[in-house]
Amino acid sequence: MKKYALPNLSQLHTFEAVSRRMSFTAAAYELCLTQSAVSRQIRNLETDIGRPLFLRRHRAIDHTPDGRRLFDAVTRGLDEISVCLNQMRATSETPQITVAASVAFSYYWLMPRLERFSEEFPDIDLRILATDQLVDLCRGDADVAILYGDGNWEGVATKRLFGESVYPVCSPEYLLAHPDLKQASDFLDQTLLHLDGGGNIWGAIDWTVWLVQQDVLGQPVRRGIRLNSYPMVLQAAEAGRGVALGWSYITDPMIEDGRLICPFGIPLQTRYSYYVGTSQVAVSNPAIAKFFGWVMSEAENQMLFA
Repeated sequence: MKKYALPNLSQLHTFEAVSRRMSFTAAAYELCLTQSAVSRQIRNLETDIGRPLFLRRHRAIDHTPDGRRLFDAVTRGLDEISVCLNQMRATSETPQITVAASVAFSYYWLMPRLERFSEEFPDIDLRILATDQLVDLCRGDADVAILYGDGNWEGVATKRLFGESVYPVCSPEYLLAHPDLKQASDFLDQTLLHLDGGGNIWGAIDWTVWLVQQDVLGQPVRRGIRLNSYPMVLQAAEAGRGVALGWSYITDPMIEDGRLICPFGIPLQTRYSYYVGTSQVAVSNPAIAKFFGWVMSEAENQMLFA
């Protein structure tokens, strides 16, 4: 006789993802499953339990009372498992840290500094997860994440790194070829380079937002170029394909060495900042504490020499 009369654990895993996201589609994306597979697992779980767990509404779902009870129980169980695993990892001979950050932050800010981290902490196995998808630290998606926002995330301990400043950038050659680019409204007649899929990683700052902040309300005359990777956006700008939006912590060094230039405009200072964060249960991990101290020091040095 089984000690625990539990349903299939994969069904509980799927149930937790659907409950947390309140979306079959979002859960399917997170779990790398099809939506039909997720729906089938939830139906099988409801059949096994003998009662519905979700209320299906038009374009939305909600928990039934039983569904809410089960979600609370599953969450408590996973939280305890996560705490146990974090404690075990913290006491292992070779500490391992997975740090999640956007593709651009990983490529342009973290990578040039990683050699210094390795020299200072050779005993820590540091792994970088470059992703433009939101990371849930409380669910163990990563040990540490570089987050963008107001610094308040439930269950997450954070330290502020620096604020955000956004301004247009192009190659010196592009500016020479477009001498008529002298004021904000002139951007409407330029080839604008757009980042698709930035979402919360970039705070939804795009050309429309920047132009409105410059009191420009018209529509671009030329067809722009859309790219789904910020490194590709900056590569296109360096190659003279158009004008991009630059995030200061990335593009300030590129302006200093002459690869890019800011043709015009007052930088847009947003109300959000970049933070380093970890879950409350992992904040006492010695390896994570060392990474926090190191990344804060790197951010402070950047501000001193900016």
